[in-house]
Amino acid sequence: MEPRPWHRVWPSGVPKTLREEFKPIYKAVWEAGSPGRCSLVQAETLYCYTNEMLRRVSQGVAAWLQSRGAWRGAQVVFSTRNTIEAIAALIGALASGARVVLVDPLTIGEDLRMQLDGREFTALIADREFLERNSSVIEEVGIKEVLLVDSVEGANSSLKITPITGVLGLDAWRDPEVDEGDDSIALYYSGIAGRTMQAIHHHRGLYLSTLAFALMARLDDRDSSLMVPSMTHILGLQLSLLSPLIAGGTVVAMKRWNLDLALNIIRRGMITYIAGAPLMHEQLATNSSTAVRGKIRLGVSAGAPLKPEVQDLYRDRLGAPLVQAYGMTESLILTLQPPELSNIKGTLGIPLPGVDAKIVDPADPGVELGPGGTGELLVKAPWVMKGYEYPEENSKAFIDGWLRTGDIIYMDDNGLLYFKGVRKRLIKYKAYAILPRDLEVILESHPAVAKAVVEGEPDEEVGQKPIARVWLRQGSSVSPEELMEYVNSRVAFYKKLRKVIIEGYM
Repeated sequence: MEPRPWHRVWPSGVPKTLREEFKPIYKAVWEAGSPGRCSLVQAETLYCYTNEMLRRVSQGVAAWLQSRGAWRGAQVVFSTRNTIEAIAALIGALASGARVVLVDPLTIGEDLRMQLDGREFTALIADREFLERNSSVIEEVGIKEVLLVDSVEGANSSLKITPITGVLGLDAWRDPEVDEGDDSIALYYSGIAGRTMQAIHHHRGLYLSTLAFALMARLDDRDSSLMVPSMTHILGLQLSLLSPLIAGGTVVAMKRWNLDLALNIIRRGMITYIAGAPLMHEQLATNSSTAVRGKIRLGVSAGAPLKPEVQDLYRDRLGAPLVQAYGMTESLILTLQPPELSNIKGTLGIPLPGVDAKIVDPADPGVELGPGGTGELLVKAPWVMKGYEYPEENSKAFIDGWLRTGDIIYMDDNGLLYFKGVRKRLIKYKAYAILPRDLEVILESHPAVAKAVVEGEPDEEVGQKPIARVWLRQGSSVSPEELMEYVNSRVAFYKKLRKVIIEGYM
């Protein structure tokens, strides 16, 4: 790569480019861990999976999936909270060769149907909580085989359910020998296109992007990561889980965010590295004292803007720098603020090894603005998505081989990036991305609604709250409260409308 502005502040010892190597992520995980050492620990119980146990369970899951037809070209749905059994199942799903479609475990109702209907899935990997909440939708979309990562007690009996304990003895796993361009994962919530659809990634991209972040964050086999974000999003999947694992480290998985438990684990010196949303870091810093410092050496915040005062408080209370990272569903992880530059506030950092970036005029992407300019961020990397599941939508995301992020970014003279706003239609509630069009579609399915417009209302605590403006059909009558209930009973908690305004009739 030709010299770029960010090379002026490039951290020493980190390569600017990546070797053209390829290794499926499941093999990278299996090969990195030390024999006998805990690769995974459950925060709530301190139960441990050694690397050998992780490999055995994940290969059992892969063998089970393959026996059900999950192979290259097939799709498997994955939706569970953070448990070590679920992590092993995820690695196993990737080792089956199938495309692993990640669904937020908080998804319910119409939102889930939108993600599953009309697609052929060989199997579902889930926990009992997700299955019990969504069994009717799962049956309606035609999924028959379910692997549960926890107890089957009380689970829906009309589905063919296998507990993860039932695959432990399977040793019939066949290496699918995936090519680097084969599908690895698919993520929903495609912000650039502005509607829910799969953004599909290949195996080479998943590995290289994870490796690039691990190199820039200087993760190694001495690190232990506290995994709070869901592994169905890139913040949890790459920053909290896969990067520490391929570096040979340990992941301490937390099923649900529990501040007291997190502080206790930190106090005991079990954690060296934490990646998560700004609110999590703010709670840790606000409720910590110097006695809680433990062995934290690095905190990474992503998903929403980080307050500068939180960065200062984090260093004072936890004794470690708190820096920002940036990525998207379509691109995976793209930037990190090097710890050496942690004194600079508000920056998203610099592009990772292998990433190229430029700032362009949002109205005319052919005009590059260069350092000192504010405009839309365009990126190139070996790991940007293969494309959306609907190929006709790709023209919204790519221009001349560059991925349009839809984010308005300022680049300073040293190539450091600063978030300034969005061009795309996207609401950020805490660190969750909400696509307004998804909520509009649900509202417009109500017989009284002719048109709906969903927007984000600024809120100091959560970022933005989704609100709706609605026009009713002539002769119809419905209250704002009824419309809120109509939508909110069908979506995850973070997508719920906080206000509905009836504008009139059409």
